[in-house]
Amino acid sequence: MTKAGYLSAAAMATALVLAPAAAQTFTASKSTEETAQTKQDRKPQRASAASSSSALEVGAALRGSLSGTSNTHTIEGRAGQRLRVSLSSDAFDTILRITGPNGFSAENDDAPGAQTLNSLLDIELPASGTYRITVSAYGNQGSGRYRLAAMDPANPVPGGAPSIAMGQTISGALTPSDETSLTGQYVDYYAFSGRAGQRVTFDLGGGDLDTLLSVYLPDGREEMNDDFNVSESFDSRLSVTLPMDGTYHVAASSFAPGATGDYALTIREADADVRTVRPASGNARVFALSVGVANYERISPLNRTDEDATRVTAALRDSGMLAPESVTLVDAQATRANFASALTDITNAMGDDDLLLIFFSGHGEKVENMTTERDGSAETIELFDAALFDYELAAMMEDVDARTLLVIDACFAGGFDQVVRQRNERMGIFSSDEDVLSLVATGEKAGGYISHIFRAALEGGADLNGDRALEAGELSEYMRREFYRMVLEEPLSTDAEDFRDLQTPGWQHIIVDRGGDGMPHQQVLMNMGSVNGEALARR
Repeated sequence: MTKAGYLSAAAMATALVLAPAAAQTFTASKSTEETAQTKQDRKPQRASAASSSSALEVGAALRGSLSGTSNTHTIEGRAGQRLRVSLSSDAFDTILRITGPNGFSAENDDAPGAQTLNSLLDIELPASGTYRITVSAYGNQGSGRYRLAAMDPANPVPGGAPSIAMGQTISGALTPSDETSLTGQYVDYYAFSGRAGQRVTFDLGGGDLDTLLSVYLPDGREEMNDDFNVSESFDSRLSVTLPMDGTYHVAASSFAPGATGDYALTIREADADVRTVRPASGNARVFALSVGVANYERISPLNRTDEDATRVTAALRDSGMLAPESVTLVDAQATRANFASALTDITNAMGDDDLLLIFFSGHGEKVENMTTERDGSAETIELFDAALFDYELAAMMEDVDARTLLVIDACFAGGFDQVVRQRNERMGIFSSDEDVLSLVATGEKAGGYISHIFRAALEGGADLNGDRALEAGELSEYMRREFYRMVLEEPLSTDAEDFRDLQTPGWQHIIVDRGGDGMPHQQVLMNMGSVNGEALARR
């Protein structure tokens, strides 16, 4: 089955509704089944006509007409409230801007990932009071009708939603009398009382209806699914490990705006063998173990690899992401004992949403005649006093259940891929294949090319959509793009070494390993400002 027939309108509109956070510019820091009669008595959300200066209510929509340079609307909000505002028009390329107390300002042109010219803002309000919403056209070129809607994803139905309990199935229907989503799909909301740690599966089946399932967390985060198995049906399914106690809202909707039809919504315990989504809070701190060795005594010294580690730590601190329990080990400090102790202390201090970053810049080696791997060799990172083998690091991390980013800038670094593939939610960035030497980045004034690019990524370069949240896919794209931009005209010629210890001419290439989809493309790894409290793009 395919949706090519309505990709240009329906799919794009749906993506706009569900985009978790728009590209934003910030200028300031921060159980009973419902009867048919009950559903009929609920007051539907309606889009009202509006003047060029009128109030918008949270949980409602209005329609207006742009005939000049801009229209202004107001909305009342409270400190800490999550607010999602959408602006859509078939007549012009929209620009959406919100300003408010304490100098707060956020603006969006095109909602990221939606492939439309509509706008979406997903923000956390810094103070209680009146906020001004400005509607305009890109370059002040355009006019016509528009739709403006606002919702609090932590409370999408201000008047209250009917409840659904674990193990219950509710049959319903999407009709023109239903409430509408931010971009006009008919939608029914249900409230579910959940507990932290519960593994829950949400099923939404629609027969001939192409369903769209969203689960809003108590803090306003959102998880969604369109087609669970597109080869068989257009039904939707989400399996989630609930991150907190509270009220979750389940939205039953359609892929295409305006679609109607029957559906069945079921909530049940997730099967034991099902992988569940573990939502990130939008406040993910980075617990970093940053290691760099240049001044070796037992093997040849290197240049600036110790500086690589201190610069990565500084970049994390300057971006407001570095947890205070992080550890930096350079040169004589970087012993096996210190590494193991720091790794234990850091992982014990981490929360469920935090990221473990292990960074190393220094020597690496390939050791032959080993029985630990199928190819008969094992790879090492060379600490100050001794080698640490890939299988030894895997053993150290066997019980570490945390999102993990492993960055190694050393010869034969790709051999550490077994650490990434040991568990889900791990990602590796390696400076070379497991049989290739890595070069010193003398021209970049860094110990290694990957170290140089990774530091720039943490300084904001990899935030490709400007939302102050660094996703696994964004980091992958940035690291590859910058590496090949750097070596496009002059590839990094080095040596390759085979299982016989025979060296032949080779080339150094970056390796990015997300363990298949063990670390999903859209997974947020870290949030700028999560430690020092600057304005965040929440996920």
